[in-house]
Amino acid sequence: MKSIRAILFLVAIVVGAILFFSSKGDYPRPTSAFYVNDFADVLMMATRSTITREGERLYDMTQDETDGGAQLVFATFAVDSSEEIAEYDKTEIYRQWKIGKDDMGALVILFFIDGVLEETQIEVGYRMETYLTPTFLGQAVDSTLYSSEWVDQLDMAVANLLYVLLERIYVDAYDYDSFNYDMDTYYDYLVNYDGSSDYDVTPMDLIVYLLSPFSSSGDKWLFGLLAAFVILYGGGSVLGNRGAGGSSGGMGIFRRRH
Repeated sequence: MKSIRAILFLVAIVVGAILFFSSKGDYPRPTSAFYVNDFADVLMMATRSTITREGERLYDMTQDETDGGAQLVFATFAVDSSEEIAEYDKTEIYRQWKIGKDDMGALVILFFIDGVLEETQIEVGYRMETYLTPTFLGQAVDSTLYSSEWVDQLDMAVANLLYVLLERIYVDAYDYDSFNYDMDTYYDYLVNYDGSSDYDVTPMDLIVYLLSPFSSSGDKWLFGLLAAFVILYGGGSVLGNRGAGGSSGGMGIFRRRH
């Protein structure tokens, strides 16, 4: 009987592994920093630090509010052509990363060809759509990432977009009286930043991923089988920032540099 149970258990693991690997898309898991995912390696460490810090603060400040737990996440990808960009599904990435509690999330994706920003896409959660409308997002992107003021100053443009979006979320979604920022002050911070490389931009480790809210029920089922195997046959993880479980209806914007 023991041998039969062992065989059945191994079969279950194999089936689970097949389901696990066949269900994975070509998109990387989010980084352990979660709010910044600079896979194109184009952002300065100060910018990565700022996005992460502001993302953490936004979530902490709003998680107890009605429609709370807002999350603003940035990702960059290096591609070889515009045709390759079409292979990315911003809605699917948003859903896989489970951005935003109560569907109050936003994902900003920047695509780069040879280090030059080629296209910007933004995906927002169902409830966030009320505040980050396509019209507003288009204006925000045009006035920051594609503004002549920030030509050849990518980090300033990205930070400016970050703060424009944060202002809209804090003031319009959560009724803050104001949200003030000064880009001249930010520029001084950027050029004088001397912090160490605290933010790891590699995809999250598999074990951490399986234990996190990012993974699907199938992923967790496989992990449970493997854990049970270790327990039965003698064979913790610390989670940092993570998605809050939101979904998206696919509303957002696309902007390509002309």
